Amino acid sequence: MKKIALILLIAISTISAQKRTIDTKSSIINWTGKAAFSAYSLTGTLKTKEGYISVKNDSITELFIIIDMKSLDHENSDLKKHLRSEDFFEVKKYTTATFKLKAPVKINESEFVLDGTMNIKEKTFEESITVSYDEKEAILNFNTSLDRTKYGVTFNSPNFFKKLKQNAIADEFQINGKVVFK
Repeated sequence: MKKIALILLIAISTISAQKRTIDTKSSIINWTGKAAFSAYSLTGTLKTKEGYISVKNDSITELFIIIDMKSLDHENSDLKKHLRSEDFFEVKKYTTATFKLKAPVKINESEFVLDGTMNIKEKTFEESITVSYDEKEAILNFNTSLDRTKYGVTFNSPNFFKKLKQNAIADEFQINGKVVFK
């Protein structure tokens, strides 16, 4: 009898937890980098490679996202090539970046914060990302900024190269978009 009860308990908990994988075709990540001392900004895109989300009892219990760094794109081919080079993200060597949720978080009707670890160029730091999640559509919307210099991307940083002035690039860059799960 105890075995039957245990099997039922496992089955019920499995049914109540939803694990979904990323729909890479529908998901989109936008990035924006800005000048440190002037008004220009540049925007491009990245794609997800794979990942998953687990939702149980109105909480996100697991989240793991792999970003395809080789998909780093911008309409200017010279800039795209430069961003993919050793000066920035070295996408031939570091082909992916990841985000992994550290602890379960309750889903609110509006925005809430996911605390996790971000790994870029084999450097891992804790990041807090503001998100909203539509459970019915299984879409995670996000908008946050990251300090590129923590991850070893220091090209034209005003904190590393003090005399740059007009060529300085802000250390913070924005990422936003949506990750769709199926």
